[in-house]
Amino acid sequence: MEQVGVIKNIYDDMAEIEVKRMSACGDNCKGCASSCDTPGHLIVLKNNINAQVGDRVEIKGKTGDILKLTMIVYFLPFAFMLGGIFFGIKTFQNMGMENYEPMSFLLGVVCLAFGYFLVRLFDKAFGKKENNTIVMTKII
Repeated sequence: MEQVGVIKNIYDDMAEIEVKRMSACGDNCKGCASSCDTPGHLIVLKNNINAQVGDRVEIKGKTGDILKLTMIVYFLPFAFMLGGIFFGIKTFQNMGMENYEPMSFLLGVVCLAFGYFLVRLFDKAFGKKENNTIVMTKII
């Protein structure tokens, strides 16, 4: 995966980079009638190429690693939610509750929130660890 971004801020040896998100229409705005404006996304990477504020930089990432991280971010909370719903249905039904479905849904929502909490913890731990999943490769 390759992207181009613009350096917005420099903090010690880290750089805050604004990367334009790809639009669903393939960024061919001249041929698109919707005239969408895709907002940028800020990421912080190690400034290993001594880029300065305002520089356009090329960013490369390992596709396999990015797909793994994406799977964790999206699938983990969803799996917790489904697990909570199905566990709630079985448990509340066996307890003889008449309104077991809404209670199971609420348990699913609580499990979804717990899944997001776990993703947040994983994100903090992953952010502290030195990794080379996404790196700046050159100044354009």
